[in-house]
Amino acid sequence: MNLSMPSNSKPFLMSTFNFKLALRNLIKSKLYTGINIIGLSVGIAAVILIYKIITFELSFNKNFKNYDRIVRVVREVKIKSSGEKFSGAGMPLPAMEILKKEVPQFKATAKVKEIWPTIAVPNPAGGAPLKKYNPEEGMHAFCVEPSFFEIFDYTWLEGNPQSALKEVNTIVLTRTLAEKCFGDIHKAVGQMVSLDNLQPYLKVEGVVADPLITQDLQINSFISYLTFRAHKEYYRYEDEWGSTSSNDQFYALLNNSDQMAAANGVLAGIGQEHYSKDDKAEGKHLIQPLSDIHYNEGIGNAGGQPMNKKKLWVLALIGFLTLTMACFNFINMANAQSVNRLKEVGIRKTLGIGNGELMSGFMIETGLLVGIALIIGGMIAFVTTPYLHYISPLPLKIHLFDGYGLLAFLVALWLGVTALAGTYPAVVLTSFQPSKIFRSDYDKGFGSGVMLRKVLVVLQFVIAFGLIISTIIALSQLSYIRNMGIGYDKDLVYTFDFNNDSATQSKISTLKNLLKDITSVQAVSVSSDKPTSENTWSSNWRLKSSKEDAPFNISMKFGDEDFLKTYNIKLLAGNWLSASDTMREAVLNKTALSRLGITDYAPLLGTKIDVFGRDLTLAGVVEDYQSHSAHEPIEPILMTTEKSFYSTANVKLFPTNLQSTLARIEKVFNDIYPEQVFKGQFLDDQIQKFYKADNQIGSLIKGFATLAIIISCLGLFALASFAISRRVKEIGVRKVLGATTQNIVTLISKDFLMLVLLAFVIAAPLSYYLMNKWLMDFVQRTSISWWMFGVAMLLVVVLAFITVSTQAVKAAWTNPVKSLRSE
Repeated sequence: MNLSMPSNSKPFLMSTFNFKLALRNLIKSKLYTGINIIGLSVGIAAVILIYKIITFELSFNKNFKNYDRIVRVVREVKIKSSGEKFSGAGMPLPAMEILKKEVPQFKATAKVKEIWPTIAVPNPAGGAPLKKYNPEEGMHAFCVEPSFFEIFDYTWLEGNPQSALKEVNTIVLTRTLAEKCFGDIHKAVGQMVSLDNLQPYLKVEGVVADPLITQDLQINSFISYLTFRAHKEYYRYEDEWGSTSSNDQFYALLNNSDQMAAANGVLAGIGQEHYSKDDKAEGKHLIQPLSDIHYNEGIGNAGGQPMNKKKLWVLALIGFLTLTMACFNFINMANAQSVNRLKEVGIRKTLGIGNGELMSGFMIETGLLVGIALIIGGMIAFVTTPYLHYISPLPLKIHLFDGYGLLAFLVALWLGVTALAGTYPAVVLTSFQPSKIFRSDYDKGFGSGVMLRKVLVVLQFVIAFGLIISTIIALSQLSYIRNMGIGYDKDLVYTFDFNNDSATQSKISTLKNLLKDITSVQAVSVSSDKPTSENTWSSNWRLKSSKEDAPFNISMKFGDEDFLKTYNIKLLAGNWLSASDTMREAVLNKTALSRLGITDYAPLLGTKIDVFGRDLTLAGVVEDYQSHSAHEPIEPILMTTEKSFYSTANVKLFPTNLQSTLARIEKVFNDIYPEQVFKGQFLDDQIQKFYKADNQIGSLIKGFATLAIIISCLGLFALASFAISRRVKEIGVRKVLGATTQNIVTLISKDFLMLVLLAFVIAAPLSYYLMNKWLMDFVQRTSISWWMFGVAMLLVVVLAFITVSTQAVKAAWTNPVKSLRSE
């Protein structure tokens, strides 16, 4: 009878044997296994979360079928004297009419007006509406032409996209808004809603699905563009080449995705007969692909926070480095542990097991350990995902496992980490020669100070230092932004918006007087906008003493006679604006004049300024203030009065009885404007939202810096334990000869601390270079100081010393009789 093993069963039995051996080795080396699993689990969890953030951000707007053919036309202005370029989404309304006709590459076009209206269900009996809604944060409404739905393929639940918005005073609601207004989307079509208290009411012509969270166009209603034109005064329909609002935008659908260059060639010539009249600046139109809108911070997107792709690549790099550190730990400890496995390798080689089978066994061991870490890391990521929205762009309601993409990524991650962490140790272990392994002195030098381990320790701490220094600089910049002078007093200023229709405007004086009667109110002002906001309304302008327009546009802000007092803006010359319902006087900021080379303001006071085709008298000059975020430069600003533009109330409060004061402010508003929705906020809270993305990136870097320290110290702990185990007898001899605990701790610690200090020397200049480039994205920025590097070095050195010294103290306190017993 043939009892030999079938040849085809040998690989299976060998794999089973290798798996059992790997499991036994992992259980036997509990410290080695535990540290590796903890480090890899944390690193893998971090990578999974970063993968989720990056894939979420890269998925924006891809739900549209014509994603690669949809474009927005933007305007670029180049200052001839300086070469500076400024791009904006706002388009002059006359340019849009030409664009619709003269660009053959456009299959469909649509003019858009971005607005934030109050939508209400009117009460048939009159009086206050039955229901009323303001757009939620990040939401808005679009006035659009019917062709908009040829470009963007929204899912229609009710109504006909071809005819829904062809008439004036028509509207299409999203599912959520339709349900809020009428309870059932099937009952919505044919109903009437009011828009900003305007008359006549709007007829609901359709219902579309809600926008996805990965969509920049977070729109809750679509209003016919004809409605916008029918209310020219209310919505500022300025049919002039020299007037541009960022809310007037133009979208198009290309015939083919490869026609962008050709379309740009046509666009460059449109409007040049108007733009060429300005000998100080050049203007032209450009295509902005839909794929760029979410990631272009310079131009911005509709309703959402743009995400610079550089930040995504920084996140990807941080995730990779975090995982690489965990792999370095594995390689270091596997290399160190190889000393304890010399005889195992020698015996298996003597029995005829080849290098290939040995390497396969070691890779199985690595794969098993990485698999366990992957499961634990996945569980950590799953548990922490719901909290990630506090420190990342991810929304609250998002699931970690929502498709096969993550599963494929996890498989690739398991294979990649196994290969990265396991290949080198496997090659080292299988390279041993059996004839030398069994020498009694072969293992004395092996593994005790191998250069690779030192290099990997240094690299680990270079990464850790880099992340910690970056964190300190990022937090310092964010603190600088929070506390920097912005040119006015924003503390305890409470703001809310109201409609600016004629019925609302007629009650503005009553609103101000009632608010002023509240004891805890210092001052009240109404304006078109807050001093600092995301809004830009610019126009060409000139001093009447000059024959030509200024070589740059000026940003317009409209405020009443109490605006200066409410915000405590510093007046440099002249007076603030006198009370008026129309544009009569103007106040310029310092930048508007300094860019014209004017520093002596007195001769200009009382002279005329031509803007919007009107002659305004220059009443005064004020100190510059930050009108946008710290990422953007101080811009030239002209302030004037115009009641029809007022839509914001600014209320300066005393720091007493705040809650009761806010309640009284809301009551005053609801009593005067029962048809409108009250939504008040403190201005400093609104300003901080400009830096939401920066704060999130800062928080993420801080979190990963903490992980980097933990992983580095875990590796240092394991290597210190190994080094001490190799020097037990030496330590015992030194103790017998009179060495103190301090001597032993110094002996053990100094080699590791030298590696940490070397890592700092490498990391410091790299961190300075990279973070200095990051700070250049801010016009207003802090400086990089020496103390930031000192704090990072002190923190890491102290933690590294504590990590190593705990093991060194333990060894120093061991009875030397016990350690020298075998001698």
